Amino acid sequence: MCSDINKYNVIVYGSHQYHVALNDISISLGNALQEMGYRVFFCDCFDGCNNNFVQAINLLNSGKISFSIGLNDLGIAWEFDAEKLYPYSVLNVPHVSITLDMPYNGYVKGFDTPCNNHIVTVIDKSAVDYVNSFYPDKANNVLYLPLAGMTGKHDSDMFSLDKRYDVVYVAGLWGYGGKRSWIKRPWYASEVSSNVIRILDDAADYLECNTDSVFNGIKKVLTLRGLCGDGYIRKMLPYLWDLLFYTKTWRRIKGMEFLVKNDIKVDIFGDGWDQVPFANRLTLHNSVSYEESLHIYAQSKILFQDAGEFNFGANDRTFNAMLNGAVLVTEYSRYLDENFTDGQDLFMYDWQNGEKQVGVIHELLHDNCRRLSVALSAYGKADKNHRWKNRVQQILSALNLLYGVEMK
Repeated sequence: MCSDINKYNVIVYGSHQYHVALNDISISLGNALQEMGYRVFFCDCFDGCNNNFVQAINLLNSGKISFSIGLNDLGIAWEFDAEKLYPYSVLNVPHVSITLDMPYNGYVKGFDTPCNNHIVTVIDKSAVDYVNSFYPDKANNVLYLPLAGMTGKHDSDMFSLDKRYDVVYVAGLWGYGGKRSWIKRPWYASEVSSNVIRILDDAADYLECNTDSVFNGIKKVLTLRGLCGDGYIRKMLPYLWDLLFYTKTWRRIKGMEFLVKNDIKVDIFGDGWDQVPFANRLTLHNSVSYEESLHIYAQSKILFQDAGEFNFGANDRTFNAMLNGAVLVTEYSRYLDENFTDGQDLFMYDWQNGEKQVGVIHELLHDNCRRLSVALSAYGKADKNHRWKNRVQQILSALNLLYGVEMK
């Protein structure tokens, strides 16, 4: 594939557009590869796009690139002179698409993009079944890869007993603005059969009580009706995005209600929260950049979060909190339960008992020694196992097994 001199050359695609995390994570991936001894060529897909495209294609055609990586569909789908191009459909250079959310999230692309040698990653284990069922050409190339974290460039001591914020939440409210409503279930506003509405309602009811993914929720409801098999699930695929949209919004509001009912003060960095009925009980701030969010974690005693339906996986916010000294109070995740100890490294709540479970925040705020012990314990495990260098090792292993890419 490459000469011995060039077999450790890699293209990492990034972007300053579309998603607040894209460029920062891309840089972290590239830095991790460089630390391992790879030569990395960074390519910003939307900064002088045509020139970047030509440079990337020249590198790929030269035989000097071992593989490439991009978040979602970055680098694998190009807009060039108003034409959509898929260079990896004719090139044999392996490409890795790292997806930042579930495949049925309307903003996630890359699963079905033409590519000869393609590895697609999924953030949650339930998404493996989804890809295997509905992207059969990718079924043998899917990699279960929860996201990872990074340490920010902060001035203060992230393990200080005296921090600026007690409890923070760093995310916008889904459903903010636009035509969708975070109050009503969106499938009622469209032309959907009464049978489909009943299925979606039952799935939403299930997800309001159980820490599980939208895909699993739909499967469970269909199975209870005796509707087993991919054929029935396939008929529900057009509605998964609406169900995800509703569920994420509901969980974010419900989690915040847990804090309000416990008289826990929280600083929120994100848009849309001024619309909730209890907005006067919250301390609201504007949304922040990815780098700024890392600084906020370092200034915070506790980060509160929902799992974003990654209940058998983890997002980057989880490990960013740990790697910047904040104690994590999070919705339950089987992945976190397997990799950390509840009550020692973090604290988890669920949707049936959450109002009581989040009361531990009061204890942590009044016991600095305990809080610091938890923060240090979580940092040690996250630093060892949940940085981007760890995820890069998994990616390299997959590339080696599937395509014979050389490993450092």
